Amino acid sequence: MKFHSTALRAEGGNVEEVHRVSGVPALAESRLTRRERLILEFCRQAARDANAITDAQVAELHSEGLSDAEIVEMIETMCFTTAHTKFVDALGVEADPWLDERPGGAGA
Repeated sequence: MKFHSTALRAEGGNVEEVHRVSGVPALAESRLTRRERLILEFCRQAARDANAITDAQVAELHSEGLSDAEIVEMIETMCFTTAHTKFVDALGVEADPWLDERPGGAGA
């Protein structure tokens, strides 16, 4: 989360936006579209407990025009991202210094 909030601030965002998107306090209050919210909720569910994914969740994604291949790609992306995040967190990797040096970066 630390890296992502630093990267978002470097792009002109703020920490509250990261919290909204990550579910703190509520994803529904974010500026994401319904489709984006469904994708994010699905991927969060897959990361937390993939066995709890329901047919109704998949049907909602289909209703937004997502194909089975796109859903598989979402899961693959979530798996890679989750593994990468755990890897860099375990190593204590910090955000690159250039993120703080950009206009609007964390150090600005």
